[in-house]
This record gives sequence, structure tokens and C-alpha cells, in this order.
Amino acid sequence: MGHLLKKSEKELEDFFIDNIHDLADHCKWGEIERIERQFVIPLKKGRIIADVMVWHKDGTGTCIEIKTGNNNRNDDLTAIGQLLFYGNIMEHSLGAMPRLILVSPSIKDESYTTVQRFNLPINFLGLTNDKCIYLSNVT
Repeated sequence: MGHLLKKSEKELEDFFIDNIHDLADHCKWGEIERIERQFVIPLKKGRIIADVMVWHKDGTGTCIEIKTGNNNRNDDLTAIGQLLFYGNIMEHSLGAMPRLILVSPSIKDESYTTVQRFNLPINFLGLTNDKCIYLSNVT
């Protein structure tokens, strides 16, 4: 696979799914029980769709939003808003807040420092062909 920065969101999602067990182990998310891509969450009016939802054998969940890193910071801001909304909705069905992960080949400093500054429960996973960097903001 070529450089991930030049891939579409679907191709990046495919790469993520192909490597998800190794990534979950590396990031210490827990053993995976179930994975669902394009996970539909029904709402009273409409629905929302998380890129990837993972359920773990320990009963925890991980909600993943994938962005290509090709665009401006608005993609990160959109992803951060989406993840916070997904977490709020899914907390009720899981009984606990799921891990909220923004996956991108390019982690923008300003996005990460904003999440840190406001203590938002979002972690970042920088993912390229030859390395991954996991930045956890959740203690």
C-alpha cells in the first residue's frame, strides 16, 4: 500500500481494519469481541454513523472516527464534534463512555493541544504505513 496520506478515507479505514488487532494490542484497548464498520446509531429523528465501532471482551467499547489528514483543521474539528456526540449517545447503550479515537495519518498539533486544553475525552492515533503513534488524553 502506498503512502496513507494520499489514500481516501475508505482506503485508510480498510488499512485500519486490516491491522485492528495489532493496533488494539499496541494501544491497550483490550481484546476485541466484535467490530462493526459504518456503525449506525438510531436517533429519534434520523441516525448517525460512526466509521468503526469496536466492542471488547472486557465490556468496554471504542468508537473510531477516521480522517485522511488531507484537508484543513475543519476535518479534525468535525471529527472531534462527531466523537463527542457519539460518546454521549453510546454511553447510555454501553453503560460507560466508550473510548473515542480520532485516526489520521497526520495529527495536527493545534487539534491535539485543544483537546488537551479542554480535557476532552478524545485520543489520537496517528497511523502511517510504517508506524503508529497513540496519544491518549484520557487518564
